[in-house]
Amino acid sequence: MTSLTALRRSPLFSGVDEPTLKRLLASLNEESWESRRQIMGPAESLERFRLIVSGRVKIVRSKPHDGRELTLWLLGPGDGFDVVSLLDGRAHEVSAWALSPVRTLAAPLAVWSGWLRWLRPLDLAAHRYSAAKLREVEALTADLALHDTATRLANLLLRHFDGSQPNLLHDLPQRELAAMIGSVRGVVSRVLARMQAEGMVQLQGGAVRGVDLQRLLQRAEQDLEQRDPRALRARGHHG
Repeated sequence: MTSLTALRRSPLFSGVDEPTLKRLLASLNEESWESRRQIMGPAESLERFRLIVSGRVKIVRSKPHDGRELTLWLLGPGDGFDVVSLLDGRAHEVSAWALSPVRTLAAPLAVWSGWLRWLRPLDLAAHRYSAAKLREVEALTADLALHDTATRLANLLLRHFDGSQPNLLHDLPQRELAAMIGSVRGVVSRVLARMQAEGMVQLQGGAVRGVDLQRLLQRAEQDLEQRDPRALRARGHHG
């Protein structure tokens, strides 16, 4: 994907006309990162804002003393980070790591902030993008509070394998899946083994290669039925 194409397809630039995109592109620097390299730490969230051209990036919150981490967002081409610091001007206690070879377009945060002030479509798109990312964290919080590990994993797979968006889970090791649902690799490995035995997923080399969406949906709905039968009946009535 070319840099200009990445801007055209990015939700952050929705509504920005082509001549303006080209002017903005001239002010962006291309960067590249190897897989498993840290791209940004908390202190750096106030320095530069980056748009992903290719590759996958995870945004994580870590516990320094034991190495445990929770993946807040899994980002792909067209996504940007860190949008929280971009909008509120404060450091964000997260880190960004490359999950594959990554290419980004970057500029100092002050440059992006200036663009938001004078370019109304970009400002609106950034706020819509921020709202979408907030909803993702809200869904993660609800999953952590309300569901067991198997249901959280089923919900994660449903979101990424339903065909509505590029599947960013492709080839990810089980430890990365665990970090996305607040669990650990050993537990996720056992859950995936059960899911494979029940025909919900297909595994190859430990990675999820395919899923049976209907079976996964039934698994998620069983959990909902056990917790609140009225919610499932209402869901079926409105579906």
